Amino acid sequence: MKKQTLSKYDQESVSIYIRNIDPKKIIAKSFKEKNNFEPAIGIKFYTFKSIHFTGDFKGFIFKNCKFKDCTFENVFGFFLYFKKCIFSDCEFKNSRFSHGQFGWTELSFQNCKFINVEIDEGDLDNSLFNNCSFKSLKVAEDLFNVEFNSCYIQESYFSGIAYYSSLEETDKNTQDVTFSSCTILDTFFTNIDFRNSSFIDCSMFSSSFLSCILSNSSFNFGIKELEPSYSTMDFQTILKSNLTNRTLLKFIFNIHSLDYKEKIKEITSEYYCKKLFISYSFKDRLFASTLNEVLKKNGIKTFLWEKDAPGGQNLEDIMTKNITEHDIILFIASKHSLKSKACQFELTAGCKKQEETWNNVFFPIHIDSYIFEVQRNKIRPIEKADEYWKNIEELKRINSQDFAQFANLSLINKIEFEEAVLIKIVKEIQIMK
Repeated sequence: MKKQTLSKYDQESVSIYIRNIDPKKIIAKSFKEKNNFEPAIGIKFYTFKSIHFTGDFKGFIFKNCKFKDCTFENVFGFFLYFKKCIFSDCEFKNSRFSHGQFGWTELSFQNCKFINVEIDEGDLDNSLFNNCSFKSLKVAEDLFNVEFNSCYIQESYFSGIAYYSSLEETDKNTQDVTFSSCTILDTFFTNIDFRNSSFIDCSMFSSSFLSCILSNSSFNFGIKELEPSYSTMDFQTILKSNLTNRTLLKFIFNIHSLDYKEKIKEITSEYYCKKLFISYSFKDRLFASTLNEVLKKNGIKTFLWEKDAPGGQNLEDIMTKNITEHDIILFIASKHSLKSKACQFELTAGCKKQEETWNNVFFPIHIDSYIFEVQRNKIRPIEKADEYWKNIEELKRINSQDFAQFANLSLINKIEFEEAVLIKIVKEIQIMK
């Protein structure tokens, strides 16, 4: 029987195709039916065989679908969700999937190939990759309870794997990410805390760990005979990690002395790259956007609502999730933001995080003097006065950086503004405890 191939099926054409043959499989929710956690349009409970997907998929969901012998090529998936889907013998190539917050969950990939694929700014959880191959895969998003089993991973990049400490409510047997019986070659791991992740019986060759946290339990070679792999750690990984297993150090990293960490301390010191959640009023969005670009230019990872918030989801859930995941709340204090319900919600969430972690969370800057002039009896609504005033008092307790002279962006000197951001924000954040 000749294999059926339907090429160049983008979001619109594949929807028309399914609507014509099985309209009950189409997801098309009305405004009242919308689920805040997923797109309102998509396809459910359908088995795709030998389908070639391509083009843009924006704000779309595949739910409880099966994909057999399918190809995803030159796909740009923006808020493209896959939930409870199974992929077998599929190929993904030259594609990018971005902004999948809460959207890639309970997935199974069997015998799939990934070539030049980027998955960023989202979440992938409770999923399995079995006997898959990856070349030039870039994963820059949160992974939780994800297993790579018997996979071949080459020239790839992993960043942003979420770390869940023992204090957080997760199943005691759950790991963030597991690489089991994988071959990993020329691959980079960057800014990852591996204390709740592991490499089990993996063959690792010429791979690199950059600004990661490793422990002895991150590597398990119970049944595999160790061979030299010549992988590397940068100075920051060495300083942040607690690797004391002599065999592990020798065969994986070609390190023969247990005092290696002390020797590195004589050369340099630890540095943590902090992630910023920018809290601001939409009435100040021009200033916030300009500030965001300067911060990113200086290597600071940020969350800015207009650029990074996923659509079709509960607003408070998005705020809470990203405040939890980011180290610092950079609050742009103004008359607009202090009167904003959304900003006050973010402040309350930040205060709660601060109380739970005992870490300083807030980094306020002000673009007018309202924070110093506002009075408690002026706060509205009255029933929120206690909460809002507590938030304002917490901000005032911290030395707020003055950016009032840059509030009118049309009049500012760009060079002066960038210098102020570097001195007053970037350098100060780097030394925050």
